[in-house]
Amino acid sequence: MTRNDHFPHLFLSLKILERERVEFSMATSKLQALWNHPAGPKTIHFWAPTFKWGISIANIADFAKPPEKLSYPQQFAVTATGIIWSRYSMVITPKNWNLFSVNVAMAGTGLYQLSRKIRHDYFNEEETAAIKE
Repeated sequence: MTRNDHFPHLFLSLKILERERVEFSMATSKLQALWNHPAGPKTIHFWAPTFKWGISIANIADFAKPPEKLSYPQQFAVTATGIIWSRYSMVITPKNWNLFSVNVAMAGTGLYQLSRKIRHDYFNEEETAAIKE
């Protein structure tokens, strides 16, 4: 009988601790890589798109707003900004995925709001006129 046979739970615990240490080390290295990335939290290239999410969140909150209160110029600006900067974020080095994702969200919410406004302004009137006749 070996020493290992007397304390099998101890060696199992040591194996589990070793595996957790390796997993923690991997997580730490990924966080460190994010921290040191050229578009990481130590740079404006991280914080500008992060705060830009506020525009997309506000546009999502406006989904509850009646379409007649939406503004064409504002929604065109949100949509155009989203499309232009989504493209730009893919041609710069390093690729800034935070910038890309926030601009895709801006383009998507802007297009949705524009579609709501256009449906209300141009197609809703025809349906109302048809019902009155």
